[in-house]
Amino acid sequence: MAGPWTVSRDRRNGDSGTDLRAALGRLGALRRSAPFVRQTWHRSRSAVAHVRLGSVATHWPPAVTPERPPAVTAERRPALNAERPPAVTAKGPSAGTARNPSAGTAGNPSAGGTCRPATARLSARWAIPLLALMSVAAVLIALATAHIAERAVTTSQAAARKVGGPLVIPAPRIAGAYPRRFGAITDPAVLAIVSQFRQRFEAVGTGLLADARRAAETRNPVGAGSAAGATASGNGAADRQVTAAWTSGLYGEPGHLDPATYRPSWVMYLGLDASGMLGRPSTTIARLMTGLLGPAAVVGPWRVTPGHRGGSANCTVAWLGQTSVSVCGWATDHTIGALVSPVRDTSVAELATMMIKMRFDLQRA
Repeated sequence: MAGPWTVSRDRRNGDSGTDLRAALGRLGALRRSAPFVRQTWHRSRSAVAHVRLGSVATHWPPAVTPERPPAVTAERRPALNAERPPAVTAKGPSAGTARNPSAGTAGNPSAGGTCRPATARLSARWAIPLLALMSVAAVLIALATAHIAERAVTTSQAAARKVGGPLVIPAPRIAGAYPRRFGAITDPAVLAIVSQFRQRFEAVGTGLLADARRAAETRNPVGAGSAAGATASGNGAADRQVTAAWTSGLYGEPGHLDPATYRPSWVMYLGLDASGMLGRPSTTIARLMTGLLGPAAVVGPWRVTPGHRGGSANCTVAWLGQTSVSVCGWATDHTIGALVSPVRDTSVAELATMMIKMRFDLQRA
C-alpha cells in the first residue's frame, strides 16, 4: 500500500514517507488527548524501521501508545547527573568559573554563600547614611515648625499690643465694601434681634465706663488741706470725667439674600469709644462677649484674628430674638465694637472675615 501518496512529517533527511494508516492513527490519538498538550512518543529503532516506505502496516501496534521511560533508580541517577549539561554560570570572574570555582553557579551557590552576604553588605552600607539623612531632615523640619509657630505667636502678640485709633463717628456709609442701610427697621424678626443686641451691648459698655471712672479716681485721689491738694483735686476732677461716644450702623451684604425672608442679608454694628482706659483688651473682649451671650449661653467665645487695627477679637454664636446669630467683636484699650448677623445669612467664619475688612473703615489707625 505504500506509494508516493504517503507523507512523513517527522522523517529524517533521506528517509521515505510513513504509512497512511499510521499517520491517521497518530491523528486520532492526538484528538483523544487533552487540549493544548503536546504528545511525544518514544519509539524504538525497530518500530521506526517498520513504518518506513515499503514496510508492512501490520508491524505497527494497533494502539499507538507512548513508551514510558524507565524509572530512575539509585543506580541510574549518577549516570543522569553525569549526562546533565553544565549549568549557566553567572557573569563575572567570581561566579563559579574556572578562576573562582568556590563561588558556585547561578541559582546554585556554593557552600560559602557569596551572593547573599554581598547584597546584605550593600544594604547596610546604604542604610546607615540614609538613616542619618532622615534624622537630620526630621530635626530640620521640627526646627522650622517651631520657628514658624514662634513667629505666629509673636505676630499675634504684636497685633494685640497694637493700639487702634478712635472709632469713626458717625458710622461711615461704606465699611469694607458693605453699604450702610438707612431708615427704620420694619421686619419684626430683625427688630427683635437688633433691640436685644443693643440692650446687651449698652449694659456691657455702661459697666466698662463705670470701672474706668473708678480706676481714674483711684489713680488721682482728691487732695485736701493744701494748695497741692487743691491742684490735685482739680486734676483729679478733670481725669475723672471719662467720656464715651456711642455709634451704630446697619449694613447690607450685596448679593446675599436671607433664605427665610428672601430679603437682602444684613450686619448690625455697635461701637463704643471712651476717652479713658477700659482695661486690657483681652479682659475687655471676654467681658463683652459674655454679656452678649446672655445667661442662657451654651457655647463660649473663641479667639479670632483682630486684623491690622490691633487689640483682641472673639467670635461666638448667640441666641437673640429667638434667632441663632453669629457674633464677632473686638476691643482695644479705649474702644469696643461688635457685629451681629443671623447664622442662616452669615456664618461665624464669614463674619470674622467681614470684621477685619470693616474695621479699616469703622476705626482709624
